[in-house]
Amino acid sequence: MVLQPSASSNRSSSVGSVSSTAVSSLSATLISVADLARWVPLRLTPEERSLLDVLEQTLHVSEYTDHVDVTAAARRGGLKTRRILEGILECCHIATGLAVASGQERQLTELIGKQEQDLDAQKTMLKKKKKKLLKLKKSKKKISAATSSAANGSRTSWAGRDPVDNAALFQTMFEIGRRNKVLNPTSMRTTYGKLMYLLQDAQNPSVAKSLGFSLHKDMVLVQPYLEEHNCADLLQDSRLECAVQHIHDRDPVTGQRLDRAHVQAMVEGKRRVTDQLVEAYSASGSLSPKNVLRAIDSLADAVAYVESNVQPVQRMLQYLEDNFDPHRETPGFTLALGGSSRGGFSNSYAKYGLSAYSSGSNDGPTLSHSHSTQFIFVWQSLRLWSKVMRHMHRLWVCADNDLLSTTQTYHLYNTGQGLNRVQNCPRVRKVMHMLLHQTQQEAGAAWVGLSVVHLGDRDVPNALIFIDKYTQIPRFLNPIVGFLQSLPELCRDERIDAYVKEQFGSEHRLQMAVLADYFKHGFDGSGDDGGSCIDGRLTSSWNWTSRVAKKSYYNVLMLSGFQGFDGDFR
Repeated sequence: MVLQPSASSNRSSSVGSVSSTAVSSLSATLISVADLARWVPLRLTPEERSLLDVLEQTLHVSEYTDHVDVTAAARRGGLKTRRILEGILECCHIATGLAVASGQERQLTELIGKQEQDLDAQKTMLKKKKKKLLKLKKSKKKISAATSSAANGSRTSWAGRDPVDNAALFQTMFEIGRRNKVLNPTSMRTTYGKLMYLLQDAQNPSVAKSLGFSLHKDMVLVQPYLEEHNCADLLQDSRLECAVQHIHDRDPVTGQRLDRAHVQAMVEGKRRVTDQLVEAYSASGSLSPKNVLRAIDSLADAVAYVESNVQPVQRMLQYLEDNFDPHRETPGFTLALGGSSRGGFSNSYAKYGLSAYSSGSNDGPTLSHSHSTQFIFVWQSLRLWSKVMRHMHRLWVCADNDLLSTTQTYHLYNTGQGLNRVQNCPRVRKVMHMLLHQTQQEAGAAWVGLSVVHLGDRDVPNALIFIDKYTQIPRFLNPIVGFLQSLPELCRDERIDAYVKEQFGSEHRLQMAVLADYFKHGFDGSGDDGGSCIDGRLTSSWNWTSRVAKKSYYNVLMLSGFQGFDGDFR
């Protein structure tokens, strides 16, 4: 079954009132392909990638956030709307110039022409639903201006038009950037925030009125795209699960490499099924074979992304269950914590996780847990992370909608972690509370720690910060899992094997040292006040990564090819 979680060994024992099912079961509610398609963006075409290059170059040279936010904080308000308008128009002019200079204006004009059709459809919907002639006339002026400019695109260069005449170009370009980020979360790490903050300001009613046109366009998602072209039946076809499955070269449970012939046979089978679907639905619907394949590949990308993110979390859960007994401590590898009482729960603000109000230090553990309690605390945290990873596409789309809401305004605050835009996140909050409630029910016991989800406050100011925090989970778990899986092969080298035995006693004791250290100090409350809230668990793990260079096993970690947790910012 697609998106099936990897299995894990079971324990027959329990911790206090926690049942064996709560401790060891790794089964999760499956996500059907049809449900996933509601939140998965459509793959970019070559023409869209050309426009993405223009956007990235524009954002790279723009100083929008410095010009708007930093200046606003320094001057305490003033002419902020004017600075916003100047910054948006500057980005539009830069993007127009780069698009023309790219030499692909004719090809891109055809792409933008599709957006004009969407604008015409919006005009029709406006006429049917609202039936207000005055509003229709105002909308018609904006839409007809953009439509006529697109129709004359071959005669009039984008560079010779006013920004309002290029509205469709900007809407398409910014939508492509947002869609690309959801499809490739490791991209645009230095420019995505600037993009979203610019669009967030453009959504302000007063700014939009002064600007004269909108920069917003809904992301193109797979299910609406298929429905629009009468191909929605594809999502109900039982063959689709085979066509979008993620083929591993390793066993998801043991981590051992699979036979090459077996993997190749699965690849060939997947290709045959994909060809059958493309042939069937390109004939029955209004999509070309190329676009049917594009929709299928978009879902396959999403499945691969979800499974690659869930896999390290599931592996860490398996390591926890296989190597630690919740009832008794393994000599030398206890998970018990004896944290300080600083900050934390005596402070009335810390009750709500507002770490910026604490006068205590953020160094060292803050939680005091027995071995059994810490085992359950880690298990519940990883279990929740696994669910979050499975629903990342939904969370991305909800975060996009929250950030670009026309009803939820933001306030600029110094949160203790720098200058941030603090904005409510109702859609993301709803999904997170749902996932947390499911995890609490599956645990079958009292929740260890706080169940506060920080969103729109000083800890997690807005949906952009939230989504960025949770994309870090596979970034710091993958290196740990990769190192542990590579130990047997690494120790085949006699010199490394001799070093491991001299320093740790055996390969297994080295593995236990790494696991015990992470399960203990990656969830000890350090780096956050209190540390047991939903946000604090993630903060503690990320804080643990900053101290890994001081660990006794760091030298062996480096020998395995480890280069850091942060990834590439290009």
